[in-house]
Amino acid sequence: MQQILPLPIKFDENEWFILLNIIVGYTVVSFLPKRYPRAISVLVVLFCVSLAIILDHAIASPPLNLYDINDQKKYELMDVITYFIYSPYALITVYLYDKLRPKGLYYTAYVVGWSLFCLLFEWLAEKCHVFTYEKWNLVYSFSVYLAATPLHLWFFRFILGYFQASQKKSA
Repeated sequence: MQQILPLPIKFDENEWFILLNIIVGYTVVSFLPKRYPRAISVLVVLFCVSLAIILDHAIASPPLNLYDINDQKKYELMDVITYFIYSPYALITVYLYDKLRPKGLYYTAYVVGWSLFCLLFEWLAEKCHVFTYEKWNLVYSFSVYLAATPLHLWFFRFILGYFQASQKKSA
């Protein structure tokens, strides 16, 4: 009987990198003081995971096939789990954004700073064989992060504003 999502062929550095980052990331997030409802955090995580899935399937699958994720060329269980490695950092990004409220050049520096952080994180993931680049380069990833970070922040502001407006209506 064939599994729907096969297990990794060998449990090595890429699986450890993924699991340890998820554990450490969500542990850090769990210690942050509460600034907004848990439902908003869940939506931010789902948005982050959805964006990662859409982008990966658009550029890491045929016909482009610019890179592979994890050990196998076919989709495996760890590929699904991989989508959650960026979520804690997305939560920290929106948490700090909500706390600091950067404007103007500070907003630009904030986006560039988090994009550089994501680039460093992806570089580490590549070194641990989470990603194997075929026709991809980290420079391309930086431009993706420069677009994705403000998109996450916009989504966060949108759902937070919607939540606050609905709270005022019910009060």
